[in-house]
Amino acid sequence: MISIGYMPDTHGGPYEQPEPSAERSADFAAQLLDEAAQAERYGFDGVFVPERHARTECMFPSPLPLLAAIAARTTRVKIGTDVLMPPLYNPVHLAQSAALIDVLSRGRLIVGAGVGYHPRYFAHFGVPIKQREGRFEESLEIMKRAWTSTEPFAFHGKYYNYEAIHLTPKPYQRPYPPLWIGAFGPKSIARAGRLGDAWTMAPFFDGVDQIKAHLDIYREAAIKAGKTPRLVLLRDGWLASSREEAEQTFGRLWLEECKFYFKWGMLAPTPEFASEADFTLDKIRPLGYPIMGTADDWLEQLDFWDRAMGGLDWLILRVRIPLGPAPEKVMECIQRLGEEVLPRFRQA
Repeated sequence: MISIGYMPDTHGGPYEQPEPSAERSADFAAQLLDEAAQAERYGFDGVFVPERHARTECMFPSPLPLLAAIAARTTRVKIGTDVLMPPLYNPVHLAQSAALIDVLSRGRLIVGAGVGYHPRYFAHFGVPIKQREGRFEESLEIMKRAWTSTEPFAFHGKYYNYEAIHLTPKPYQRPYPPLWIGAFGPKSIARAGRLGDAWTMAPFFDGVDQIKAHLDIYREAAIKAGKTPRLVLLRDGWLASSREEAEQTFGRLWLEECKFYFKWGMLAPTPEFASEADFTLDKIRPLGYPIMGTADDWLEQLDFWDRAMGGLDWLILRVRIPLGPAPEKVMECIQRLGEEVLPRFRQA
C-alpha cells in the first residue's frame, strides 16, 4: 500500500519579501507545527520538510530543528527531509543530529538528501557549488559509517578528513534511517539508485515517456547495487468543490512557483515552456498537474501517477507554496484531503 505524506512548506511569503519580523517568524513556525499535527490528525502517514536558505520568503531554513519540533508534536507519522543538502554541513555533525532526531521520535526519521541546486545556498555557507557532488558522496559515506561503526574510525577523502569519528548514541533504526535521494538528471538519478534506499522525485512537466526512461535508469542502478527500487513522488495541488475554485485559490499562485524554478534552472526550457510568459493556466490545465479540483479529480490523478510510475511507495502532497493560500484555508484543505481523498485512494 502506498504511504501518503504531507509537506508543510517552509516558504512563508512573497519572493524577495522584506525580512520578516520576529513575531511573524514565530507565528509562521507555529503554523508549520500546526500543519504537521493536522496531517497526523487526519490520517497522513508522514510529514516531510524541505531545506532552503538565504531567501527572505524561506522563513524556517534549517530542517533538522524543525523535524525535532515536529517529532515532539506528533506520535505516529514518519518525519523526514525532502530534501536536505549534505554538502552544506559537517557530515559528522549532520549524522549526529539525524541520529538524535531518530532517537527522539523512536525510529520515525527518514533522511531525504540531495546535492542542491541554488547558488545562493552554497554562497551562504561558503561552499563552492562545483564541489557539491563530491561533497555529497563523501558525506553519505561518512554518515553511513558513523551510524553503524562500533569503534572509532578515520576518514580521509578529498573534502573531509577525520582521525577518530565515534558517533553515540546510534540511530534508533538499525542500521540507520531510510536514506532517500532526490535527483532530476540521468547522472543524479543513477546515483540515487546506487547510494539510496529510494528515489524521491518532483517532475513538473516531464512527459510520461521521459519519466519512464528515468525510471529505467534508476531501477537499473538500484538493482545493480543490490537494492530494491523504491519510488517517492511529490505532487502539488488543491482540493476544492470545483476545478474553477481550485484554480482561483491555488493555481495562479502555483504558476509563480514555476516561474521561480524556471528562473533558477530547476525547470529546463521545453518547446511548450520556453519562457516565463508560457506558464499560464490554459497551458498547464491539460497536463493534469498540479492536481486541482474535486475529490474525484484527485483520485483520478493520484491513480494515474501511481500507474505511470509502475507503483509508488510514497506520495507526498503539498498544498501551500510561498504566496499561499492562507493558513486557515490550508488547514481546511489538509482536513478535506484526509476525509475525502485518502480513505478512498487507499481502498482503491
